[in-house]
Amino acid sequence: MKKNKRMLSIMTVITCLLVITTVALLFLIGPWKKSAETKESLSNGKDPTNVTTTVTENSSETPPSITATEATSSTSEESTTEPTPAPTDTPTPTETPTPTETPTPSPEPTATPEPTATPEPTEATTETTAEPTTVPETTPEPTKTTPNPGTSYDLSGMVIVIDPGHQRHANSDTESVAPWSDEKKAKVSAGTKGVSTGRPEYEVVLEIGLKMRDVLQGMGATVIMTRTSNDVDISNVERAQIAVDNNADVFLRLHCDAGDSSSSRGIGVFVCSRGELADSQVKWGNWLGNCLAEATGSKYRGCDASTRYSGLNWATSVPSFLLEMGFMTNSEDDRLLSDSDYQMKICQGVAAFCYKMKQNR
Repeated sequence: MKKNKRMLSIMTVITCLLVITTVALLFLIGPWKKSAETKESLSNGKDPTNVTTTVTENSSETPPSITATEATSSTSEESTTEPTPAPTDTPTPTETPTPTETPTPSPEPTATPEPTATPEPTEATTETTAEPTTVPETTPEPTKTTPNPGTSYDLSGMVIVIDPGHQRHANSDTESVAPWSDEKKAKVSAGTKGVSTGRPEYEVVLEIGLKMRDVLQGMGATVIMTRTSNDVDISNVERAQIAVDNNADVFLRLHCDAGDSSSSRGIGVFVCSRGELADSQVKWGNWLGNCLAEATGSKYRGCDASTRYSGLNWATSVPSFLLEMGFMTNSEDDRLLSDSDYQMKICQGVAAFCYKMKQNR
C-alpha cells in the first residue's frame, strides 16, 4: 500500500510538471508564432486580420492538447480530480491580447494603392484610340476603285460626220481632186473585197459605221451619216461637202485597205497635207491611230499626209481623216473586220479619239 501511495504521489507530481510545462510553452510559443505569422503576412501583402483569425483558431485548438494530458493522468486510477488545474490552462483567452497587435498592421490599408492598377484602363483607352488611327489606313482603298475611263466618254456638244466609204455601184464619172487642182478622178469606186469572208468593203464599212453612230450618239454626240444604205450614189466631193456644211468637229471616212502582200495588216490614217489645219492634221491623225491601236490591239502603221484623196482635199476647213481599219487582203484582218466584238473595239477607239479632240480643241 505504501508503495502504491508513493507511486501515486510521484505520478501527481509528474502530471503537475507536465501541465506547468505545457502552459509555459503556450505562453512562450504562441506570441512568437503569431508575430512570425503577422510578419510573414505583411511581407506577402496579406490581410493581418487573417493572421489573427489563424492565431485564435490555433489557440482554440490548444485546449484539446491539454485534455489529452488529462486523459493520461485519468488513467492513474481514482485521483483524476487533481488534474482540475487544467481549466486554469484556459490561458487561451490570455492570447486574445494578440488582437491588440492587429491594429499595428492597420498601415496595411496603405496596400490599397492596388487601385494603382487602374492605369490598366488607360492602356485600354490608348488601345482603343489607336484603333481609329488604323481606320484611315483602310480609307485610301476606296480611292483605288476608279471607274474604267474606256467605257464611256462625254461627247456632248460635238458634231461628228461619219462617211462609210464606197457604195454598191461605182460611179466612174469624174470630179476635181482638189479645189486648187485641175486634176480629175472618178467620183466613187466600189472598193476592195475580203480574201477570207468574201464580203465587199462597202458592206463592211457601213456595218461598222452604223454601230459607231449608235455608240457616239449614246455618249451625247451629234452624229451625221453620209449614207445609211449601200444603194446610193454620192461622190467623194459631195461627202466632204456634208462635213463642211455641218462644221464637223470630226470628219471620219471609214475604209478597209488592200495590199499587194497578204502579210500586210494593221491600221493606217491618211490626212490632207494642205489647208488651214495642215499643221495639226498629222498630230491629230496620230491620236486617232493610237486610240484605235490601244482599243483593238492591232498595229498602227502611222499617219500619211498627202493630196491624193479628193474626199479630204475638199474638207480642209474641218478636222478630216481617212481611217483604214485593216487589210481585207490579209485573212486575219479580214476576219476581224467582220467580227462584232472587234467592230465594237473600233467604235470605242474612235470614241476615245473624239473625246481627246473635244478636250484639246
